[in-house]
Amino acid sequence: MFTTRWMSSYRRMTAVGCRGRTSPWPRRSALCTAIAGCKAGWLIASRFTWGLDRGNMRAARFGYLAELLMFRRIILFSAAIVVGVGCFGFSTPVRAETAGAQAMARGEYARAVKELQVGAKAGNRQAQYDLGLAYRDGKGIGRDLNLAYKWIRQAADQDLAEAQFEVGQMKEDGEGTEKNVAEAADWYRKAALQGNVPGMYALGELYRNGDGVPKDEAQAARWYRPAADKNDVDSQLALGKLYQQGAGVPKNLNDAAVWFRKAAQLGSPEGRYLLALLLMGGDPAHQIGHGPSRTSVEGVEWLRAAAEQGFAPAEYYLGMAHLNGLEAPLDGPAAVRWLLRAADQGHPEALYQLGRIYFLGTVVAQDSPRAYMYFDLAVEMGSEEARPERDELGKTLAAPSLQQAKKRAQEWQQIRGM
Repeated sequence: MFTTRWMSSYRRMTAVGCRGRTSPWPRRSALCTAIAGCKAGWLIASRFTWGLDRGNMRAARFGYLAELLMFRRIILFSAAIVVGVGCFGFSTPVRAETAGAQAMARGEYARAVKELQVGAKAGNRQAQYDLGLAYRDGKGIGRDLNLAYKWIRQAADQDLAEAQFEVGQMKEDGEGTEKNVAEAADWYRKAALQGNVPGMYALGELYRNGDGVPKDEAQAARWYRPAADKNDVDSQLALGKLYQQGAGVPKNLNDAAVWFRKAAQLGSPEGRYLLALLLMGGDPAHQIGHGPSRTSVEGVEWLRAAAEQGFAPAEYYLGMAHLNGLEAPLDGPAAVRWLLRAADQGHPEALYQLGRIYFLGTVVAQDSPRAYMYFDLAVEMGSEEARPERDELGKTLAAPSLQQAKKRAQEWQQIRGM
């Protein structure tokens, strides 16, 4: 339309009073006509032509001034077009997504959802993903897994790697969509091929377990490795275990220790625990008759670090090390303290060892009902080793003591929600 108006104006200008002249004013006045209207264009053209014909410098100066004003108006008009398109066109979804993300970060969930809905409906993939997460988590809007899947899937279809991973999760768990682990693997693969670390780890897990894909530990290692190289702790631990077991890769305890150490240095309590066991040569109970070595001393340091983080297996092993005086000073009270911490998390072996400690009475005062309680709890948590000792002890206890021990075990479980 703009071009049509300009050409039409130009033809009229050249046909009236300006034909044959070298002046550029027909073009300029025509452009002004197209933008500012016919009256402005004709005024400029006629005044300038009139001034030239009569040698009237005042009129010529008027024409020059009009030229400047016209081009200034053109520039402002063009800028307004650009700004208008930017504000009300292409950037609207981006601005809405940004505003929504900022509101979400401030905890203004309802406002965030409104902004995200604008961006999502306009096709912004990040807004679609964030809106899907809001529906999934029930932040700022009622929790709706079906709508969560709908929006996240739309973002995934636009190749947003995080959304592809999330679709895989929802497919694997059957949340908001039909459970289909094979399709989950496909979505994890799409995310992983874009460098998405959680997608790499999740795909490795499916291959390791043979879930949705054929069991293939070599493929598992293939996907764990790039994620581990990017400091994903779960992948580092998984890859270290494969080297430790010789599953999918040649067995190599040194390589296992390398990956466990990386995880340990990133603060992983499990990484510290597994590294400790490798350095100590395995279970502390197997160290009888061997003096402490440099690696075992370092191993105890890592074991203690993991235990202090509340990692139950490390608490149990450190307690046993103090109980037997292996790799750690013989210290009965310290042993009981660490075993109690592990037992509070439902560690079956720690519960069993506490039962033995109270039954034997070598470290603490002998207490058969309390020993029965710990044996009973150990059985409840899956220890078959504790079952015969619990049953034998139960036969020797008086009925009131036995009932009291069982009641204590029930209360213990209720308090800890186990």
